[in-house]
Amino acid sequence: MIAVARYSAQTAGVMAGFLLLAALVSLFRREPGADVFLMTALLTVFGAGAVHLAVRNRAGRLDRLAAYGLLLVLWLVVPIIAAVPIAATTTLGPVHAWFEAVAAFTTTGPIQIHDLEKVPRATLGWLLTLQWAGGLLTLVGFVAVLGPAGLGGLPDRSARANLLGVTHQMTLDDALRLVLPIYLGATILCTFLLFLLGLRLFEALGLAGAALSTGGLLPDADGIAAYGHFGIKAVLIVFMLIGGTSLLWQRMLLTRRFRLALGQYENIVLFALCLGLGIAAAAIGFRTLGSSLSLPIALEDGLFTAVALVTTTGIEPHAGAFASLPVTVVLTVVFIGGASFSTAGGIKIYRAGVMVLQSLRELERLVHPSAVHPRRLGQQNVTLQMMKAIWIMFGVACTVIGALTVALAPAMPSFEAAFVAVVTALSNVGPVYAVNWQPDVNWPDWGALPAYAQLILALAMILGRLEILVVLGLANFALWRR
Repeated sequence: MIAVARYSAQTAGVMAGFLLLAALVSLFRREPGADVFLMTALLTVFGAGAVHLAVRNRAGRLDRLAAYGLLLVLWLVVPIIAAVPIAATTTLGPVHAWFEAVAAFTTTGPIQIHDLEKVPRATLGWLLTLQWAGGLLTLVGFVAVLGPAGLGGLPDRSARANLLGVTHQMTLDDALRLVLPIYLGATILCTFLLFLLGLRLFEALGLAGAALSTGGLLPDADGIAAYGHFGIKAVLIVFMLIGGTSLLWQRMLLTRRFRLALGQYENIVLFALCLGLGIAAAAIGFRTLGSSLSLPIALEDGLFTAVALVTTTGIEPHAGAFASLPVTVVLTVVFIGGASFSTAGGIKIYRAGVMVLQSLRELERLVHPSAVHPRRLGQQNVTLQMMKAIWIMFGVACTVIGALTVALAPAMPSFEAAFVAVVTALSNVGPVYAVNWQPDVNWPDWGALPAYAQLILALAMILGRLEILVVLGLANFALWRR
């Protein structure tokens, strides 16, 4: 576990840098809490430095078990440190502040902080930074840990090596060098475009981070309706799609390997799903609102709604946009989520596509029992081992949803509320729960739930980012014995 300690110390050091930046913002704006940000940063640096000095001369290899442990440690420990300044600068208690930090870091969206005008700008910026950093950790985890392990039937090593132009022995440092330029570059470009459209720099940064991390926390309490500009929505649609599509596919486009990119059906299906669902949402909105909504605006809002759901960003273009769609459709879309190797939540379109492919093959076998068909999804071969892993992933996800729903149900006014809460938490798209799905039943905010219920939802959020199977892998004693 030497490597886990070393990388954890490095992460804590980076986190301390962002805390110092938040302290400077608080001092510049003369807001309360600068001392808390500064003290938290100093204590974090002290702890990280002590760990680094303890392990700097000790060799340690980040094998698969250690990599799983590192991801689990980061997703658990970072929100604990991040909660300290949140609790000190808002009205939230320690547990509620930790819950809010978990929601921001897992890009699930705002949970308890709704009146953003009363939140210090430094604290809001800290939450938005956590959300952006959570998206970065998701991508690095996919490229360096979850992908090489083929967890839950992700594309095999040889295919990934060809697509990325790297070997499967990629370290965390290599993964960061691969991911950070694309992720940071897209964030800067989105911020620049939003700034040109008239937004202030802070708002542009917040919206750009939300779009690329596919998170639901925005710098304005009124959401997208506070901006109401066609150009702003168009920019956010583009960058939400970038956040929800595969990093491998984006790398192919940047390196002009267009033929390979066209063979990645997962991303093409994502665009088709956004288009189809967007047209349906536009038709429903236009029919419902009638003369008060023009056709171009209906199409824009419908497309924005579809992209926000498919990429699990969870940002509504206006109040009631999600509620206009059937709840079954919404939950199915967010449960499937976006593309693999992206910041989107859900089980991913790739896995859903492979399950559909096998189902069609089994139906065809009833008609032609002796026929032999290769299992391919685009340019990716689908082996029997990958197929089994995907079905196991799906079965485990459904089992976890059922177990957590039963555990959460006593704290909810209805079983439906508990089910929606668990699915949206596991898919990291919290704002979907806040929609008024049962007008005759008052669904409580997650922040008003008992402590045990908040722990269940926080566990679901973290499991969603860890692809569930990482925790099961760490709990497998056979893996420890090896």
